[in-house]
Amino acid sequence: MSKPPFCPAFTWVALVPLSGMVPPLKPALLILASISWTWLNPQLSSLDLRQHELHAQLSNLPALPPPQPQEHAGFHSGLAPHADSVRWVQIDLGSEYPLDAVVVIPAMLGVAEAYGFPKRFRIDASNDPLFAESDTLMDQNVLDVHPSLAPWHVATKGIKARHIRFTATQLAAQPHQTKRHIFCLGELLVFSGGRNVALHAQVLAPNSVETLPTWSPRHLVDGAYALGLPVHPDAINGNGWHSGISTTADTTKWVQADLGTPRDIQEIRLIPSHPRDYPERFGFGFPRRFKVEADGKTIFDSTTADFTNPGDTPVAFPTPGLRAQTLRCTATQLWERSGDFVYALAELQAFDAGKNIAREAAITSSDDTITSSWSRAGLIDGRSSSGVLLDEAAWLADLSLRRQITDELATLEVQRMTALTIAQKRAAWLGSAVFCLSIVIAWLVVLRSRRSRQREMESLRHRISRDLHDEIGSHLGSIRLMSELALRDGSASDSLEEIHRLAGEAAESMRGIIWLVREGDAPPLTSLVEAMRQSAAALLKDIDWQMDATEGNSTTASLEFHRQVFLLFREAAHNIARHAHAAQVRIEVRWKAKHFHLRIEDNGCGFDVAAITAGNGLANLQHRASVLGGNLQITSKPGSGTRITLEADFS
Repeated sequence: MSKPPFCPAFTWVALVPLSGMVPPLKPALLILASISWTWLNPQLSSLDLRQHELHAQLSNLPALPPPQPQEHAGFHSGLAPHADSVRWVQIDLGSEYPLDAVVVIPAMLGVAEAYGFPKRFRIDASNDPLFAESDTLMDQNVLDVHPSLAPWHVATKGIKARHIRFTATQLAAQPHQTKRHIFCLGELLVFSGGRNVALHAQVLAPNSVETLPTWSPRHLVDGAYALGLPVHPDAINGNGWHSGISTTADTTKWVQADLGTPRDIQEIRLIPSHPRDYPERFGFGFPRRFKVEADGKTIFDSTTADFTNPGDTPVAFPTPGLRAQTLRCTATQLWERSGDFVYALAELQAFDAGKNIAREAAITSSDDTITSSWSRAGLIDGRSSSGVLLDEAAWLADLSLRRQITDELATLEVQRMTALTIAQKRAAWLGSAVFCLSIVIAWLVVLRSRRSRQREMESLRHRISRDLHDEIGSHLGSIRLMSELALRDGSASDSLEEIHRLAGEAAESMRGIIWLVREGDAPPLTSLVEAMRQSAAALLKDIDWQMDATEGNSTTASLEFHRQVFLLFREAAHNIARHAHAAQVRIEVRWKAKHFHLRIEDNGCGFDVAAITAGNGLANLQHRASVLGGNLQITSKPGSGTRITLEADFS
């Protein structure tokens, strides 16, 4: 599971598919995606935070060990036709004990998963074998439990009881059967004062199956279960104690621990060996027949019948009330190694009030095999062959907590997927709303642009109207006045000549204005050059004029820019034609990077720029240059001609 961050922010990158992403970018985008969904559904933030906390707890808990196959699988109930049939099993501890914890371990059969564990159950404790009065320690009857090999640990501080009952209220379906239901348990442990007081306790099961050696009610409390040894793995090369090698199995060998003084012993425990160089040989060297003695008194005797190899499971013997100084484990039939026979143990333990007092003992034996990994000291070093031995009750409690956390993480993941679906639906609605809003905004922008364009065109029409009034109207007025004078004075020759000139200027002005009206919103500057060229041909027809301009460039400018430059140019050309008495005119038009340059130079009579008032249209030239936001320079001296230079930026 991933551990996402918890920052309530939003970014649209969360809506981008992450498949096929460049590997270094993918984690960053996943984080951004998580942030986005959190913004859309704040519940995700609390779920992510809880997942983060649970993952942090998991990192401090022991891993669930790989399942260990056991010949004694555990307890198997009788068959039931319905899943809701009630079945129970209970144990008698022999006397009342103050309980520390009750642990239930699921059974395993063949495959590495829980076999027959009930979907719903209850655990009760009582001093009455009929459970007329009892304390409920755990009630799992609300929701179906998730089957796994991890243990169920129930803390029971403050409760005293002699009988523990496990009641299955929702059975599991028997594999490959639809109408047969069962419940199975691997082991039931009851801890009191640091030891398992349920070990080899009496079991009562009114409806059970006994198919030895796999299933039996007695296997519920035999100390053998699929989780193996409570070990914290390490890299130390130490396997335990190893006897001398024998050529026959029927050889007696012994190992003894001397505690120094008589001590109270509530439990003796033998830890089988499992060397790293024999990974497939569980229970390495554990004798087929043996006995355990304390100060010469027999505690356990299996010298007349073979003892099932325990694999990686401790072999424990309850010894309440025992007080002894020496403990001896004697093998009478050895374990076959590879054509020879040996006796080996990883650890010998003796417990008093939950403490292993054998760690301080002196070890002697009938004979030894001493190597870098086998020694007498290795029998009491607190280690198995693979690591440091842990307190069984605490280890099982941690594994149970891991199961609870794992189950909660699975539930949180379902809740997170639901919350994520809600966030995605909100994202879809938000995306639709943003899309619709974008359409509305785009429509408003287009409408506003259209209205702005209409206002610009209306303004342009007003300006063209003024141009028509100022240019064509003034010329027509002059033509009318000249015609009246010609009719009145009878001197038609000069008047007709003036009328011809004014009519030509009016026609030229009309062509220029028509060109402005005909062009689009942003005509190319080459069109402006062509219009200026035609206007110069009309206004400077009796003068030697030349125009040098940028050619073949598709740069455009606004229609208003064209209008102001064209009218400025025509005003300047008109002034040259009327007042300069010039023989030559040179015109230069250049533009680059949105900058426009115009220079008009003649060799006419010139004038004193400082002495000119409002005449000769100079004020109009300056006005149009200021409208363009440009700079107009007029250089002239009497008798030296005139140069007009315009520098302006356009868009």
